[in-house]
Amino acid sequence: MTSNPQITPAQADDAALQLEHEMVEIVRGELSMHEREAFEIAKAIVRGLRKRYGGLRIGGRGAAIYIPAPSKEERNEAIRRDFNGTNLQEVMAKHQIKRAQLYRILRNRPGSPGIGVASAASPKSPIPRQEMRQATQ
Repeated sequence: MTSNPQITPAQADDAALQLEHEMVEIVRGELSMHEREAFEIAKAIVRGLRKRYGGLRIGGRGAAIYIPAPSKEERNEAIRRDFNGTNLQEVMAKHQIKRAQLYRILRNRPGSPGIGVASAASPKSPIPRQEMRQATQ
């Protein structure tokens, strides 16, 4: 097994899709399954391979198969789903990450405001408060 550091994220996604397609064909052919069921099984197999062997090229010359690593976002989403506020050690062990990395992942949720944005003062109204009070009375 060898690693393949020169693969871009887009290439890794393409490799994962190709691997899923190949697995669907194998499952359909070997088990005579309907495509929808074969697709679910193939997705599960590819997901497992990516978790266990992601980023590695497995096999000998000419017959090597590249297993793309799971995307960081997929991993981070799984970590956010697994963490319930009380299972810090369990999540760290399961995902093989350190405490600081777990906190960084939890802090950097997609769609959350960046540093400083949440604490920024809201813009002031151009109308003085006294005038606002008089207008509402």
